[in-house]
Amino acid sequence: TMMSQKSTATINHYPGRPRPPNQSYYRVYSRMWYLLLQIALLSGSTASLQAFTPISQQNDCQQRATTISCRMAAGQGFGKPPDGASAPRPKKTYGKDSATSRDVIDMESSMKDFFAARPDWLPLFQSLAVNEACPAIDHLGGAVQDVAALDFHEESTPWRRLQAIPDNDDDRIILANFLDAAQRSLIEIPVDEQTQEDDLDLQFVEEGRRILALGRFHVMRENRGGSVDHMDALFEACWNEVMHLALEAEEHTGSLIILPQYESLSDLRRFTDMNVLQPLEWLGLGGDFEVSSFQRGSPAIRLIYKLSGIPDPSEKGTPEEDTADKEE
Repeated sequence: TMMSQKSTATINHYPGRPRPPNQSYYRVYSRMWYLLLQIALLSGSTASLQAFTPISQQNDCQQRATTISCRMAAGQGFGKPPDGASAPRPKKTYGKDSATSRDVIDMESSMKDFFAARPDWLPLFQSLAVNEACPAIDHLGGAVQDVAALDFHEESTPWRRLQAIPDNDDDRIILANFLDAAQRSLIEIPVDEQTQEDDLDLQFVEEGRRILALGRFHVMRENRGGSVDHMDALFEACWNEVMHLALEAEEHTGSLIILPQYESLSDLRRFTDMNVLQPLEWLGLGGDFEVSSFQRGSPAIRLIYKLSGIPDPSEKGTPEEDTADKEE
């Protein structure tokens, strides 16, 4: 408990800091993130497997977590291959690995077509736009509005307040399987605590903190992509989550939309780029949201609001300041 409190206080003490140039810091930080992930898993928090996994399977999850903890304590690392073997490196769920190549387009024409095709959504876009200087202002059909004043009329507006966690048992099983696959991919990053740290340490940290940012989960079991109805349903889910995260305005929080039947990850990435990423940039929100499409067992879209930076140890406060933070 003391260790978890100290780690949490350390994270909160350095919101939004840039990545440290000192690579040796990644090792310490990766251990901290690993411990936090284990705490989340074993305590049954909202974003842990235990919150969604049937009781009959929870013992297996705990046993696996305990085994990995013992390996770490013994200095064996995790994701470490047998001697002489090369370890496969899980693909990143952020950066270029999760992006699609963009076609050279006329941005003005693209904005005009996008917003003209969705007149019912214009009040939401007006509320999300950063200011009158955003690129999309001439295509929004009105002035920028306060997002906090956005009206909700379930029968007449396309935006909705969605549940944070699915209540359907089948959806919960899909979610548990996805989070289990995400945890396995994290563990499989070939980091060895006894060797020189490298970019694998950083990948572990980056993946781990993105998992911890997630607090809202949606499962779209029947959505295969391709059809107009499926694309519209996914569009609504994405922008309802963007709206929720923007309304809450809580840094380092995120949503996950799982699409177990989606037929093509490349198509999903293209959909995400054209219907979420680029419009966010047009609204002036490109720097506030990290949006990525990736696969961990099932394809998914992840949206994170104001992802915080890795804390820089050179800017660490004094012990007295850290103590004051923890007492608060």
